[in-house]
Amino acid sequence: MKTYIIGAGASKCYEKSPTGLKMPVAKEFFQTYNKLRISSDPNVLVGHIINYVGEYYNISPEEFIDFNRDIEELHSEVEEKLNISLETNDEVNKMLFYSTYNQLVFLFTSVINEIQNGEISFAHKELIASMEDTDSIITFNWDTLIDRALHENGRWNCDNGYLIKPKMIYRDKWEFNNANDSKIKLIKLHGSTNWLSSYTTFNMDGDITFTHDSGKEIFYVYEYTNNPYSCYKGRYLPNYKPFSYGYYPPNLPEKGISAPKGRTFVNYMIRTPFTPKGTSNDSGLVSMPLIIPPVKNKKYTFYGDLFPELWNYAEMVLVNSDTIIILGYSFPKTDIRTNELFISAFTKRNNIPDIIIVNPNPELIYEKFKLEFGIPEKKIKIYKERIDENYDFKKLS
Repeated sequence: MKTYIIGAGASKCYEKSPTGLKMPVAKEFFQTYNKLRISSDPNVLVGHIINYVGEYYNISPEEFIDFNRDIEELHSEVEEKLNISLETNDEVNKMLFYSTYNQLVFLFTSVINEIQNGEISFAHKELIASMEDTDSIITFNWDTLIDRALHENGRWNCDNGYLIKPKMIYRDKWEFNNANDSKIKLIKLHGSTNWLSSYTTFNMDGDITFTHDSGKEIFYVYEYTNNPYSCYKGRYLPNYKPFSYGYYPPNLPEKGISAPKGRTFVNYMIRTPFTPKGTSNDSGLVSMPLIIPPVKNKKYTFYGDLFPELWNYAEMVLVNSDTIIILGYSFPKTDIRTNELFISAFTKRNNIPDIIIVNPNPELIYEKFKLEFGIPEKKIKIYKERIDENYDFKKLS
């Protein structure tokens, strides 16, 4: 049994994007966004981000096109200010930071959707073809390049291939799970651009909460559409491949939370003259991407048991794997939880697994496995290589 650990380097190899761009790393995010057509789309909301950058970086809206801050640093900074405003009950700043934080989630997801909206990645197809049914994939990526390749291969489906089951799946309409078990398991420890939850709001205590009335861990999955779907203000965007969508994902088939006793929810929308009118309807509950954003202090319990359950699955897989293959993942310092995952899994093993590292700069990863995780040198094999569209994955088997 093999387990593949997939990081950003594996997504960077994708060269079939109609945008002509590759998946950005954190420090390239805003430069990449400003090269995409969505940077001039009035339906793509960045007003609060631009205001924040103007306030704290003294950059005018006209200069935003040249803004180049690391997305992880910026998102972490906004989250820290949001948390402080929540603790101090600063109502004005709470709303401003909250809106900026959510726009960053939508924008981050939208950039990924734009770039992955092309042909299925040949490299990912080759990777899947080299795998056995007993193998597993653990990924820290938010994109769906691996999901599409798995789905095309026929040994995986959205219904149960993520190990945690979505409440419903969007396949030109919302439907319940109905597929057979997946062979290969895909564990996405930071969520996925095609996972959806309800939009968040503030409850009576001033805390951030969901607008759906079921458990925090309830989530939905988007697979594909042939027709316009219902979304926020009907702002459906066409011409997206399966597992990708325009800026607004489909609304959820839920009524939402009820107003507290003695109170009534009032819903209103403002449409500015320069914003195009939506082309679809807006029935259902407004949704948003379900991802753990690229922030330093990742809140895995915000979605209830969903992510703790995923991380427990990942640990179990690492405990039982004969071979662990690291593809394009560099163990960044901010992913402290990942270190804990490997240490916990390795201390529960009865034997030592074989480790294969594929990375153009493998030295620090090698040192980590040898010195921190206690893997002897003879059990570690290194391929000092960059993964590209024509990478030979069969040699790793």
